[in-house]
Amino acid sequence: MARPPLVLLGEPFMRTKTLLTALAALAAGILTSNAQVYSANVVGYASVATQNGAYTLLVIPFQIGTSNGVNEIWPNASLPDFSQILIWNPNNFTYTTYQSDSGYANGWADVNDNPISSLPTLPVGKGFFLIPSANITNTFSGAIAVNVGNSNKVSLANGAYNLAGGAVPYAGSVTNGNPATGAGGLNMTAAAGWPDFTQLLIWNPNNFTYATYQTDSGYANGWADVNDNPVAAPPTVTVGQGFFIIPSADFNWTVGL
Repeated sequence: MARPPLVLLGEPFMRTKTLLTALAALAAGILTSNAQVYSANVVGYASVATQNGAYTLLVIPFQIGTSNGVNEIWPNASLPDFSQILIWNPNNFTYTTYQSDSGYANGWADVNDNPISSLPTLPVGKGFFLIPSANITNTFSGAIAVNVGNSNKVSLANGAYNLAGGAVPYAGSVTNGNPATGAGGLNMTAAAGWPDFTQLLIWNPNNFTYATYQTDSGYANGWADVNDNPVAAPPTVTVGQGFFIIPSADFNWTVGL
């Protein structure tokens, strides 16, 4: 399958030190991260550093405020003016671009710096690009969207380009997780219902392309490269990282806590 119609320049940067405190289930190792993550009970925050002008593919890992609006995620003009967010529209394969502007009452404008009346939202599990206009460490603080003992199910349609991320702030191998409940990881396995040849596209900041992997239950670790050659290890992700999922058949993606 072709990549999404996107060629971007930039280099995301994430801090590598992990700090984690959590309730018993989380302390057992459910949450790990290459960004900073702090969690107590089912609330927490993650710190992700991004560089001026870099195109960073993110997902908001927590429920913030009442709607996950951009004004709640970056309150009080905490995002530098003229930073941009790109929100993917899978129906027409385009991005809608918004930019921060503290000169407007609601702090946001369209790509041409015209005021907007309705602020964009970034729901948990929905990926987007952030292009900051200055170096900034983004601190995302809120509640984990899935309660302990529960799971989140997302229906993914065959062939759709879904710009997504974990509904729970997990990091590490994408195959981690309980196939039945989704707890413990992103649960991207055949046992969890992922159809063979479903593709996972991970943004590569070094060469400005996507690294493409696909599921294949014929291999021991369940994953292959885009040409269906075996890979030494399944792909990994970090907390707050977004990615594309292109299913080879309709299925439900389950992630639990």
